[in-house]
Amino acid sequence: MAHPLAETADRLNALDPYAGFDVLSEPGPAWVPLDRFVDGGHADALLDLLERRHGRRNVAGSLLGGILAEAVAGSTVAALVLDDRCPDPAADNIVLRIHEEGHLDRRAFRGAAVAVRAAVDDLEDWWAARVVATLTPLFEAVRARAPFGLRLLWGAAADEAAGTAIRVAQLAGRDADLAWEHAQRLVDALAVHAPVPLTRGAPFPVAWPGGRHLFQVRGTCCLYYRSALESGVRDESCCSTCPLRDDGSRHRLLRDYLSSTAA
Repeated sequence: MAHPLAETADRLNALDPYAGFDVLSEPGPAWVPLDRFVDGGHADALLDLLERRHGRRNVAGSLLGGILAEAVAGSTVAALVLDDRCPDPAADNIVLRIHEEGHLDRRAFRGAAVAVRAAVDDLEDWWAARVVATLTPLFEAVRARAPFGLRLLWGAAADEAAGTAIRVAQLAGRDADLAWEHAQRLVDALAVHAPVPLTRGAPFPVAWPGGRHLFQVRGTCCLYYRSALESGVRDESCCSTCPLRDDGSRHRLLRDYLSSTAA
């Protein structure tokens, strides 16, 4: 019989590969232990790679923070939303596989232990406390190495948690507005433990021929529009959910995206 966490991983990988994860008791040499990410030199190496690729140290710091938020908060909140169970987001329980171009290729949990609470608030608070305990020293290490502030890093973590929560819930066929309420409870739980005030995103519903879909306008810009890989023109290069983009062009881009997924 499959372990409950492995079952959740299988369902999540099929539903939303971007939030998916593996359960690996003995990860191979291609995997980086998160508890050795800084001391083992991986943070410096990845930051240098991102700076070479994108041309700016602040963009590299933002993207590195996003990778860490995705690794720690993304899969754990996805499992929590999907199955009301949460793999432990402790640093010694997470391993990463980094793509040669510098993005997160895959994440895994070393152990199959999960937290399941009878009271939803207890589970959400447990998740938030563990996520903050893991991300705090990692974000401090990023801030010490790149000109991208702690409030921005934590804002990106809040965006990751809320954005993943509403995406997974809607993919699972759940009500979008209830999903947003749940996402805000998760951010509320993070805010209790985070060392800085959290900047929050905003709901952005998009009507299209297939129905209505809820996106999040992120509270924090990732600076990707300033990457050397982009045109350098903010209005052309901002992400569709960037807070710097105007709502008119945002709606067009997201509507086109939804239509493309249905084609």
